[in-house]
Amino acid sequence: MDSNAVFAILLLIAGIGILSAEVFIPSGGLLGIITFVALSSSLIFAWRAWGGSHPNVFWSFCTVLLLLIPTALGTAFYVLPRTPMGRRVLLEAPSAEQLTPFAKESIHLQDLVGKFGRTASPLTPGGLVIVNGERLHAVSDGLIIETGESVEVMEVRGSRLLVRAAMPPETGAAATTERSSPLDFEFPQG
Repeated sequence: MDSNAVFAILLLIAGIGILSAEVFIPSGGLLGIITFVALSSSLIFAWRAWGGSHPNVFWSFCTVLLLLIPTALGTAFYVLPRTPMGRRVLLEAPSAEQLTPFAKESIHLQDLVGKFGRTASPLTPGGLVIVNGERLHAVSDGLIIETGESVEVMEVRGSRLLVRAAMPPETGAAATTERSSPLDFEFPQG
């Protein structure tokens, strides 16, 4: 094997090694430039060694070079998060709880849909309502609702309740005290 072939192979190995080091060592692109020079020089020495006499070997060398570059980068990026330095440098993927930090609040607000409450401030269209003893941000369905009026929770939009003016249905003892029962009705005498 002549010296051109030896230099071509050594520069190929060095270039791939420096390319892998570029992933682990922040150099501002300096190692990338060195990698480009090493791999280009490797191609020049490969052409001198095999270009004229053994073109199949030269093109095989070029194919190996083109396959080694993405393989070395992929391997380096696969190994990087598994090293102590890589774990310090790279951010960990967020957990499902971190991706939906307000999941419990959203579930709580969804439980309020269909419930009735009162406005704590005028809804013009946004303001505060009191539902189940909690002060919550709400928005009306477009109408201005004065303070102290009864509202019904229609849906949840983000962290706000969509409400509309509505009176709660009368049930239980309150319904019997406000309305007269059919037995209390007096027929006209005549």
